Amino acid sequence: MSSGNLSKPGKRRKRSELKTLLTLIMLKLTGPIGRYRLKEMLGLSDQEGLVRLMLADLKNEHLVKTSKAGCELTQKGERHLEEALKRHGIVDIKEMSMKLLKTASESFVFHCRGLSMPVSVTALRDVAVRYGSSGAVLIQYDHGILAVPGVYPNLEEEYPSVSADLHQVLNLSDGDTILVSFSEDKWRALEGGLSMAIHLAGGLS
Repeated sequence: MSSGNLSKPGKRRKRSELKTLLTLIMLKLTGPIGRYRLKEMLGLSDQEGLVRLMLADLKNEHLVKTSKAGCELTQKGERHLEEALKRHGIVDIKEMSMKLLKTASESFVFHCRGLSMPVSVTALRDVAVRYGSSGAVLIQYDHGILAVPGVYPNLEEEYPSVSADLHQVLNLSDGDTILVSFSEDKWRALEGGLSMAIHLAGGLS
């Protein structure tokens, strides 16, 4: 998501593109969230002022509305989120158990399209860890086969149930990439996966 239409020059604090997009995704996934709960989910418990400023900006842009139940997306916010995810090549985000791949208890799957393979899968995994994940797995879909590059040339042969679940949940096309991010903390798994997707789309250094 471009930060240009969300961050205005002259502000004392530059809003994080990642945290802004993460906020919109959390609101989409969970519905109304109170500000105090949201700052915990964002990993910003000690930065209440920053969260308040970010929500005020989103509300001023009519992307978020507030009520006694908490903050939630407006219709404009939902359209904005859909467009932002599309710009980053993210087709879908699913919370899935991937424990058979020896992941942590909480994991998210990012179904991506139109992204290039990273020069280094290890470096990409490091991006996820830097933003809160315990680890990550990259899966490629090509010619009807799911593969973990350098590890499993055909995931179905090693983990047929995992392969079946991915096929059932995701509408896959040849060339798609699946990013699995995991952590003991659900929301850090989400943030780590989002950071990888944005990185692959050229948005994070």
